[in-house]
Amino acid sequence: MADVERQSTLAMKRDAANKRKRPRYGAKREAILKAAGLVLEKNGFAGTTIEAIAREAGLDRATVYYYFSDKGAIFRAAIHDGLTDMVKSLEEVAGSDEQPEARLRSSIRAVMRSFERYYPALYIYLRSGDSATVIDDDLNQELIDSGRRYEDLVERVVRYGVTEGVFNTSLPPKVFAKSVTGMLNWTSHWFVPGGMLTADDVADGMADMVLSGVLPR
Repeated sequence: MADVERQSTLAMKRDAANKRKRPRYGAKREAILKAAGLVLEKNGFAGTTIEAIAREAGLDRATVYYYFSDKGAIFRAAIHDGLTDMVKSLEEVAGSDEQPEARLRSSIRAVMRSFERYYPALYIYLRSGDSATVIDDDLNQELIDSGRRYEDLVERVVRYGVTEGVFNTSLPPKVFAKSVTGMLNWTSHWFVPGGMLTADDVADGMADMVLSGVLPR
């Protein structure tokens, strides 16, 4: 009986320790992903090393290897996390009770905020696509599915606005949505966080431009 109680106490202590570690674990993992993105953008994948990532993150190599097996794993994790976060945010917007124009603006903001938070990993992927040598077949299929879901959710918001008679456009909803996502994806060629414009600044400017062309005058 005493042994059972002792084991139960030890298990509780381990659980408590793990709970205390989770915020630190997540913070370090995010710091590594952010640092890796900055090094990748500067040096390219071939020129990126674990040592450089560790230096940028203010950590030692052993710590980086504790979280990720190699630089490819870091890049894949950043892309996966970014697209997952983006799709989740878009699903929340598409299922909200906002008015059509507010939903479209919120959708554009959700995408730009993900681009900003996961900069530059998502942008590197958008520019290289499935030609990136670190993208394996399973992840590539996941990314294709996420990309389709991203476009489908924007289309759902657009279609709602058209159905409600709020958006007046000669374009079919799918083409309208592709125009919006195409404009968002093109920011991979020029948007840099920390500059004169924030992600929300860019998103709101785009939303103003798009809505000015489809809302009744």
